[in-house]
Amino acid sequence: MATRPAIDAPTKNSTIQVTTRHDRSMLMILLQMLLRPFHNHIGRSGHSRPKGSMEIKPSPIGTKKCDVTHRVVCDIHVYDLITKEPPKSTPKKRIYYFGGGGWQTPPSSQHWGMCSRLAQDVPGTTVSLVSYPLAPNNPAPDAFPWLMRFYRDIMTTAEEVGEKIILAGDSSGGNIVLSLILEALREDDQNLDVGAKRAPHPVAIFATCPSTDLTRDNPDIKKTEKNDPMLTVKFVKSTAKAWCGDWDPTDRRVSPINADISLLAKYGVHVHGITAGYDVLCPDGILFRKKLEENGVIGQWLHWERQMHCFVLTYPYGLREAKEAVDWAADVLKDD
Repeated sequence: MATRPAIDAPTKNSTIQVTTRHDRSMLMILLQMLLRPFHNHIGRSGHSRPKGSMEIKPSPIGTKKCDVTHRVVCDIHVYDLITKEPPKSTPKKRIYYFGGGGWQTPPSSQHWGMCSRLAQDVPGTTVSLVSYPLAPNNPAPDAFPWLMRFYRDIMTTAEEVGEKIILAGDSSGGNIVLSLILEALREDDQNLDVGAKRAPHPVAIFATCPSTDLTRDNPDIKKTEKNDPMLTVKFVKSTAKAWCGDWDPTDRRVSPINADISLLAKYGVHVHGITAGYDVLCPDGILFRKKLEENGVIGQWLHWERQMHCFVLTYPYGLREAKEAVDWAADVLKDD
């Protein structure tokens, strides 16, 4: 039976509102039990992806209720989803979505499903699924400058057409959107000191179970591993190493927890997100959320105990928790 979500009492002058849930359905319990024996295989890429951005085939889950068009920006393939329902107004908001997969796998059918749901449920919104370059053939030292060029291009275009931009992603995709925006804000903040024009930035970030610290040094990660039915410490260390390449894992461009978080508040970028109690990435995600609060960043976060990594992506399979989490996310994004 579902329980009423508890909105945590905010600390004095807190800018982050946290909703905490503890319930877990029998179907979710069964799914976690079924996944546990296979956690050394789930999410593994199987083989290395080619250099560059991959052209991918839209999933039927994405095209059932949305029209999908393909374009290329800075040699990166992008897939735009717009609901087939008659629009009430011309779309003036766009969510760029970066799917997770340990920086090594292209968007899954679950990612297409998530993007389709957001395109349907957030009024006046186009959702753009990004097929970004994948490790290990495109590690961060190669991919990050390329992604930064992509980011600059989409933001310039958005400013020209009067479009609000939200960058969203789960797991490694959440890592990328946080890192990109924080690094762009750092560069632009320095440029303002020499009189440059203020550059456009997204109105918000939405990060689901993000990977925020690639050192994997938090001792609570090991404590959480015993409850995680999907991820192991060994696996998240290996994927972090593949993405970092020659960069130190403490580098702010791969570990956004080490960036200047105060810039998000300074430039008015809201940061929303979801964390799950049975996720080895959760301890670092919570630390990142607390840094947002300490630096006065505005945002809403859902923390759901006893849920697994990226549980929201199970919504196509009818899991209640996933549906309610996606509904929550859509409601948050409507306001940005």
